[in-house]
Amino acid sequence: MGHHRQPDYPPAQAQTALTLGRGGCPIHRVLVQAVDGLWVYDDASFGVREQPFVFGADLILQKMAAQVEGIGDRFNLVFSSVPFPGSEFCLGFVREETEGFVYRWEDEKLQGWMSPSLRNYFPEPAPKIYLQLLPIG
Repeated sequence: MGHHRQPDYPPAQAQTALTLGRGGCPIHRVLVQAVDGLWVYDDASFGVREQPFVFGADLILQKMAAQVEGIGDRFNLVFSSVPFPGSEFCLGFVREETEGFVYRWEDEKLQGWMSPSLRNYFPEPAPKIYLQLLPIG
């Protein structure tokens, strides 16, 4: 019986492995902040800057942020199509609408529209999106 050695991974592969959730589903992160009274998000990996949450999604975020201690006008939004340790909220897919997607937060009986840029993370609408809001600072 010889000594079993762990394979050496290039840094890029090791980084990817750390960002995968259970079953190989990615866990995504975007920076959300309040700008001129709107919740917006930035994601440099897709060249997105100050993309607004509108048509109900803004209210959903506002109510979620109010439930998490330490959330100010900036936070990290972590999300995945599968539950992950720390996920606190869940949105369920309702329908496609005007090239975007309507999701429902059943706990609060609220619906919100997600822009077509959601396809950057989910090529097909995820049946459920699990979220965690993390304070910055």
